[in-house]
Amino acid sequence: MRERIFLYFLLSLTGFFTALALLMLFPFLKPILWAVIFSLVLYPIHLILSLRIGNTYSALFLTLTVLLIVVIPFSLVLTLAIRQSIDLFQLAIKLTHNGSYIEILNQTLQHPFVKRFLAEEELQKIVSYMHSEEFRNILIAGLRDLAQKGLNFVASLVPALGAFLFKTFVFLLTLFFILRDGPRFVRFAERFLPMHGEDIEQVFLTIYKTVIATVYGSIGVGIAQGVVGFVGYKLVGLDYALLLALSTFISSFVPPFGAGFIWFPVALYTFATEGTYKGAFMFLYGAFAISTIDNFVRPLIMKMGISVPYIVLFFSIVGGLLTFGFVGIFLGPIIFTTLFTLALIYERRILKEGNLTQDRAS
Repeated sequence: MRERIFLYFLLSLTGFFTALALLMLFPFLKPILWAVIFSLVLYPIHLILSLRIGNTYSALFLTLTVLLIVVIPFSLVLTLAIRQSIDLFQLAIKLTHNGSYIEILNQTLQHPFVKRFLAEEELQKIVSYMHSEEFRNILIAGLRDLAQKGLNFVASLVPALGAFLFKTFVFLLTLFFILRDGPRFVRFAERFLPMHGEDIEQVFLTIYKTVIATVYGSIGVGIAQGVVGFVGYKLVGLDYALLLALSTFISSFVPPFGAGFIWFPVALYTFATEGTYKGAFMFLYGAFAISTIDNFVRPLIMKMGISVPYIVLFFSIVGGLLTFGFVGIFLGPIIFTTLFTLALIYERRILKEGNLTQDRAS
């Protein structure tokens, strides 16, 4: 009786302190998860390098490589996207004050596609309203509200930048120690898991394969969006289409809008400089071709690496993205594939062994 009380007390105390530890780690959850994901991808390279330059130096070298190749370029792309948003807002203010928006709207209304649905009288009423002071006041009021939101956004950039730098530091620090001491962590965790060794290995292998397949899927999506984007930029006659396609590839990895960081400002620029038709085409092409291809290419590539039905992969990626944010692209498939693996282990260890025991008893 005393031993049972001690066991319950120990488990309760352990659970309590585990909950406190997880609560303290929760603010760092995403950078830690990203560090785990990157460590799984880089670990085969780390094994090769550690044989030549040592375990610690290999972990340090790969961490600095991630900083130079991944963190800094993505930060620059994110900064560029914010800068483009500010420039577009300034362009909207300029068009409003000098009256250029009326010319753009007139071109839109005179387009043959619009004239199919609107009669000449209706078009004249719309044009007359656009020249009215009421429409101008509504437009200015809308820009004023947008400006206030923009100022609030700019004001929030300073603490957001501080949080980003701190989480980046946490990510790099965690990545270094996972690469250096990863096997020790795994062996420590294995001692407390009440499962067979081969079952634990199967679960870890499933997680590893899922992460690698997701990484390949993300790279495949980036390449596909870059190629599709290049075609669209060429079709509307933009200069530097290859550079824009490369930017689209890089931005596809940047949350939350991915390739939209590039094609959306490009579409606005096309609308303002190349005309209504090409601008509308670029908007539709970006929304339904460049961005939508993500939902089909990623599961298709991942299906080659992990044996899960396509529809399950599709919902795991989209559901993970909606639930956990950008990191959910990895977490969603990991959750589903691990669940399937645990179900197979349950079938093998519990159901089949239970049936075999019953057969022997009978």
